[in-house]
Amino acid sequence: MPAEPKAKKNTTKQPKQPPYFLILALLSILLSVGVGWIGFQTMVVAQEQAQLESLAQLEADKRANVLGQWVKTLQEDVARLGEREALAVAVAYSEENVLADYRRTLVRNMKDLQAVQFFPRGSASLNGDLDPPINFIQMDLIYKAEAREDMVPEAVKFADGWRIQLATGLPTDREQAAIGSMLLTLSLDGLRRTLSSFNNDLGQTSIQQKVGRSPVTLIASAGNADSDKHFDLAVDGSYWSVRFTPSYMLMQQAAINPIPFWAGCLVLLAMLLVASAFAARKIAARTALQKVTKARERAMMGSKDKKDIDVNVKEEDKSLLGLNENKLADVVESSEPAPSAENAALRKIFRAYDIRGIVGEQLTPAFAETLGRALGTEALEQGESALLVGRDGRVHSEELCNNLITGILSTGCNVLNLGLIPSPVLYYACAEGTGGTRSGVIVTASHNTGEYNGFKIVINGNTLAEEGISAIYTRIQRAQFRSGDAAEQAQEIIPAYIDRIFSDVALAGDVKIVIDAGNGATSEIAPQLFEELGCEVEPLFCEIDGRFPNHQPDPSRAENLQTLIAKVKASGADLGVAFDGDGDRLTVVTPKGEIIWPDRLLMLFAKDIVSRNPGADVLFDVKSTRQLNSLITSYGGRPILWKTGHSNMKQKMIETGALLGGELSGHIFIKDRWYGFDDGMYACARLLEIMTLRDQDIDSIFDAFPMHPATPEILIPIAESKKFELVKALIAQGKFQSGKLTTIDGVRVDFAKGWGLVRASNTTAALTLRFEAETEETLEQLKALFKREIKRVAPDLPLDF
Repeated sequence: MPAEPKAKKNTTKQPKQPPYFLILALLSILLSVGVGWIGFQTMVVAQEQAQLESLAQLEADKRANVLGQWVKTLQEDVARLGEREALAVAVAYSEENVLADYRRTLVRNMKDLQAVQFFPRGSASLNGDLDPPINFIQMDLIYKAEAREDMVPEAVKFADGWRIQLATGLPTDREQAAIGSMLLTLSLDGLRRTLSSFNNDLGQTSIQQKVGRSPVTLIASAGNADSDKHFDLAVDGSYWSVRFTPSYMLMQQAAINPIPFWAGCLVLLAMLLVASAFAARKIAARTALQKVTKARERAMMGSKDKKDIDVNVKEEDKSLLGLNENKLADVVESSEPAPSAENAALRKIFRAYDIRGIVGEQLTPAFAETLGRALGTEALEQGESALLVGRDGRVHSEELCNNLITGILSTGCNVLNLGLIPSPVLYYACAEGTGGTRSGVIVTASHNTGEYNGFKIVINGNTLAEEGISAIYTRIQRAQFRSGDAAEQAQEIIPAYIDRIFSDVALAGDVKIVIDAGNGATSEIAPQLFEELGCEVEPLFCEIDGRFPNHQPDPSRAENLQTLIAKVKASGADLGVAFDGDGDRLTVVTPKGEIIWPDRLLMLFAKDIVSRNPGADVLFDVKSTRQLNSLITSYGGRPILWKTGHSNMKQKMIETGALLGGELSGHIFIKDRWYGFDDGMYACARLLEIMTLRDQDIDSIFDAFPMHPATPEILIPIAESKKFELVKALIAQGKFQSGKLTTIDGVRVDFAKGWGLVRASNTTAALTLRFEAETEETLEQLKALFKREIKRVAPDLPLDF
């Protein structure tokens, strides 16, 4: 059979396709390398430099502050030595026997003092035979002393090395003419001891001097430097400056691990390569485009089904509420970062504005001692030599306080033990510089239930919050503690606190007041204070009992005020007041049984203070009524909406210079005639002063401040680990129509006829919600809108509001 003819071979060449994938892959590699190099310079190298500069600047600040305190102490010691009138007379009349005795006493009692020289006014002259000699430098010091100029120490180089000299006029009273002068010469040992007290492993500390037009001169230094950059800071009260140069150890602390960055670059490259492969497949691109289009269509269809609320915010409210600059980036990331698995138990008790947890589970006596070591070290590094320590009346506060003190003393920081006191009394002691320190800590859990305890901290006059609290946590994690010997001393402070208020507040009439201390720390001091002010006091639950057997020590909850309301009505009192567990909160009830919530109370204080101080700033937290805006503005003040939290508010009070601040929770901050910290007892005293000066009962006074329909604080229980993430998801995904979002603390949405708020509580495992509107109907609409949006991001969260 004949063979079948062979099929003709197709010799037509198919066009060669360009290697699209290879081209795209090469471009992806080049792009990844370029992005990686630029990113490494900006995200790693630049951040390392910025972090190193921040750490170095902090170290320089600490050193300059400590040396400034050393100079101040030296000046005060010298001034005290020269204040005797008899010494001035002995100098004026050259009574050598008296001066010789005085000279021996000074050299024996003043550390580092080497020589004391006395000169009647106008008698000093150049003399190289004296020891030490008198040259032009000494003559200048003496002339300035006789002219009553500021006493400034000066380092002087003699043949055998550097010494410190300073002179003061005699007598030291500036109101009198100087009839002589005293020139003191000291060794550098005091400066060297101060230098050695620093952590010199972190860098080199140099003390430099510049007097007039003379060149900069190095006086002393300690530590080693490994960096080309240095940081100079002036030392107060002297011709000196501190130059701090970082060491390799500090540079290592500032170093950023580049491995995650390069891993990210590899991930980017892998993603680009995958994208390159799929880019060649047009059908995949069309499919992806269709999916995106359909998703957008579904989103648009869904949005058409929503019923809108009247959401046009009044123009005059926008700037007052900070709504014109609303940004998603304003979410407070640092309020409560999610803890790592290995440190979850410890990190959980470090909250946004204090340290707080359940005793025996999250908070133990051993932790209190460790915290004491951290706080003692922090105080010393900020130039403080002692910490004021107090405690509230909780059953475990005394044990925790004792362990805390043990930890503080182990660092070489002294302790002034104030005993059982309310928190405002600690703040008062710090503000007054009691015992020469402006730092302190109190063991308290404020308004929390009895199983809780915690610590509120003031360092160098500043109440720690957020970054400051995190810094303490970091110090504990790194075990960066000092060690040394120190002493504990009992310090009575309550009488001085009562006297200070008594000297400030005057009542113009008789007042009968019911005080509900809730068995907290104000149980004894509050009745005593208001009796001193002339009030007739009816005590209620004024026996300290850390179990809180009658009601929880939280006056922001209406259920905790019912016994007080009944007592005010039954006793015929002019008003009733409730304090929380540590006395920094206040809530007021009237004879009619009405609760005056603190944001309404703030309206009265704002009217009183701003009317006398036009232009004053007034702070209020995101939970407070919006009616504060128009009221404060109408009296010529400036309203400022701010984050909830006593330490946040106190920091903002300092930053703005505000004369008044307040929170819905009951913290009232008064800077007018007072110190600016939250103090329920002082706020109550000022309220009574306003009442008696106006000769009005409290119900009549507050009739002038009508309130819109509003909810109290609504607490929604939620796990600690989820509450901040839920708020962030709500900000990112919530559909609040055209409402204006404020995200400085949670999310507050303002509409023309009302507003609503969701924030994560920093003291309990809960969300805090509040709503206010012009009508009850709008209030219900707002609640329904927020309930819907919360369910969108947390479908399983029970909502019962």
